[in-house]
Amino acid sequence: MDKKYRKKLNAEFLEMKPLMGVLTILNNAENKIFIKESINLRSLSNRIRFELNNGQFDNRNLQSDWIRLGEEGFVFENAIIVPWEENKIIDYKKKVQKVKNDLQEEQSNLKNIY
Repeated sequence: MDKKYRKKLNAEFLEMKPLMGVLTILNNAENKIFIKESINLRSLSNRIRFELNNGQFDNRNLQSDWIRLGEEGFVFENAIIVPWEENKIIDYKKKVQKVKNDLQEEQSNLKNIY
């Protein structure tokens, strides 16, 4: 790989912003939902899937359903994406927490929450 191309790829990587917002894990068979916020949804999704597959997830109800139904019984979805705003100082942790709370309140009427 030549140096110019490598330098370009490195600069693009440094400019990337993580995807942030609210992740939902749907158990459609039993009408249950798990809701979690993050400023890096990709890593959250990977971590949760890894922990569930290894029996190490801290939410025991979700973990037992995962073991009983298998991975194919669940749907991971980025329910809400919070966009980055350039040239503004924003507490994104608070922002995604608020979005999560709003979604949780909305979903509590429709589904059982883990």
